Amino acid sequence: MTNGSHRPDETFGEWLTRELIARGYDLRERGGGRRAFADKAELGPAIVSRVLRDTAVPDIKTCGKIARALSIPTGIVLVRAGHLPADELPTGITPAAISQRDALAALGVHTEADRVAVLALIRALTSHRES
Repeated sequence: MTNGSHRPDETFGEWLTRELIARGYDLRERGGGRRAFADKAELGPAIVSRVLRDTAVPDIKTCGKIARALSIPTGIVLVRAGHLPADELPTGITPAAISQRDALAALGVHTEADRVAVLALIRALTSHRES
């Protein structure tokens, strides 16, 4: 799955076709993939067909339905459809999860005694939220 990777020379229909194929939809004439996606997106099959053939650009509401059906952020679909400029989206870089020990080390906390003290301080500062 491409999760919205941007190819500037690619039309919306080409992008959506690539996304659907990557997700296992059979888009051949009798493959059933267009109807299956239309059902999942709660769209009419004719709309999906026109969008895939680039004879229609999806409106904002349709973009939202497409995004939900693809399980991707709506902003990606809005950019691909031309409703938003690409610079409106975040870069897509998600920080990797790190362990508590690594996080403390990144803060300069290296000894076990210091780790215990910092964690006790964090618990004390956040304990009022749990009450």
